[in-house]
Amino acid sequence: MKYGVSETARLFDMDRDTIKKWAYIFSDYLSAGANPAKGTPRQFLIDDVRVFAYILMYWEDDPDIEYIKLGLNSRSQFEYDSIDNLITSITPLFRAMPGDIDETWRGVVFGGEFELGDIFSTADSFKMAGDKLVEIAHKNHEERELFQPAIYNYRHATELYIKSITGEEINHNLHDLLLKLKAVLKNEFNTSPPEWFENIIKAFHYSDPKGVAFRYGITEPKEELYADMHQVKRLMNWLSASFKRIKIERLKVDY
Repeated sequence: MKYGVSETARLFDMDRDTIKKWAYIFSDYLSAGANPAKGTPRQFLIDDVRVFAYILMYWEDDPDIEYIKLGLNSRSQFEYDSIDNLITSITPLFRAMPGDIDETWRGVVFGGEFELGDIFSTADSFKMAGDKLVEIAHKNHEERELFQPAIYNYRHATELYIKSITGEEINHNLHDLLLKLKAVLKNEFNTSPPEWFENIIKAFHYSDPKGVAFRYGITEPKEELYADMHQVKRLMNWLSASFKRIKIERLKVDY
């Protein structure tokens, strides 16, 4: 992210000349683009904006320049919630790849040449999200609050696991997907899934046939049902492991 002089001036409700003055006086604390060669427009990085936000806090008609520099020398611009909030507010949710990534970086690159993963790994991700929610719910006694997002993640993971095996793309109906999965297992391995395996998929279909009930808080079953979230997690572990075995066996056949 780069900001021009006018954009930066509007951000701080200051005039352009003041921004240029700051860039000159405090050049040692700014990126190279803040004071480029003659004829090249100034461009400020997000850390430059942070420096300007700190300068603004102490800027007055007769500012104490050395005092401001002393604060910048001690990196005080990173110590104020108000500055952090400003940086958060102007940082896009998704932005261009940063150029200063190091071992502390915890971001994710996606889009362009960077794929988030195939459909099976995506299923694993949703299953993992369900696991984490169950763990948090148990730890904080928030089973009621986290039940729907946890079960939604598990249901969606189940749908994606099946689609990764059958090649289905559009259908969200788990009953139909189960039939296609059973056909694949019969044709390729002459086997059928165990009863507990089918029961998980049937339970998700019964409670959420269209894949929207847990997402929008719609009650599908007419009767009251009870879910032990730890049991659900355990069964999902079994289900996930079974799909991994199916995937491995199919790879063996391909080779």
